Amino acid sequence: MRAELETVTPLFLAGANQREPELRAPSFRGVMRFWLRALLGGVLGNNPQEIFKHESAVFGSTEHASPVIVRVRHLCRPDSGEFDPLPHRKESKKFTFKGFIPDQNFTLTLLSRDEGALEQAAKALQLLCLLGGLGRRSRRGFGSLQIVNGDLPKLEASTTKELSSRLKEQLEKITGNKFASVSSTPSFPILHPWWTQIRVYKKEFGSWEEAIRFVMEKAHEHRNPSLGWAGGKEKRQASPIHVHVTKLTNGKYALVLTTLLSKMNPSLGRVDRGKLVAFLNAFEGEVVFGFKEVPEKWPTGNVK
Repeated sequence: MRAELETVTPLFLAGANQREPELRAPSFRGVMRFWLRALLGGVLGNNPQEIFKHESAVFGSTEHASPVIVRVRHLCRPDSGEFDPLPHRKESKKFTFKGFIPDQNFTLTLLSRDEGALEQAAKALQLLCLLGGLGRRSRRGFGSLQIVNGDLPKLEASTTKELSSRLKEQLEKITGNKFASVSSTPSFPILHPWWTQIRVYKKEFGSWEEAIRFVMEKAHEHRNPSLGWAGGKEKRQASPIHVHVTKLTNGKYALVLTTLLSKMNPSLGRVDRGKLVAFLNAFEGEVVFGFKEVPEKWPTGNVK
């Protein structure tokens, strides 16, 4: 399977030399593995051993190689630039990340003799390009990619309303709308209607910079471990919110927010559900998948 991808926002991805951007197949494999695990969790429930068995059948493990080969190739020599990863900050002294600029195309090819494994890998790639991102600061909208050609379906929409409809259709095909019963907070992020919310913000933006700045400002206003935390080695927590910037066919940009709720780092204090609720409510729009309101007993309780 071949997919032509386009960078929508700056992509901060590097190899051994962290100062030079590099497009790497292992990075794609890692993020695709995350989305496959989330997809499997929704179907198999909070069963890490069973999920790992199915996940390993696609992307391999320490005991056996992956039956799926991932290859990445530039269509032309890539351009890179310096970008501010914290555009909401008003301080005069700013630091920058070097990354691939938006509107660049490259191809990603999935190869396998195992048809089932290839199909699962393709679903993981679709979820990455619909909901997630790649590289540093990807959970705040950087590293957003779109499928623009190839063997996998594109998502084309001219308005946020149309985007909601098309996204819902594609998600139904990927998940099959078959889910396990998961009544208690899962131990890892899963794509499940009780523990996931996928929301399309109704407002359109004139540029990707404007879209990401808006996200960053709202995250800063509601700053709390419930939105992710980097407070030292023992008190780190990845954000449960994945921000994806989508380019519309009218040249404007839209935001897709995917919230994957799971148990938080127990060493964190001050996890305020209300802050997460307030942050999500700042993005009024259509919920195309999952819960309408954050479960009251999250992060450690039971959905009922």
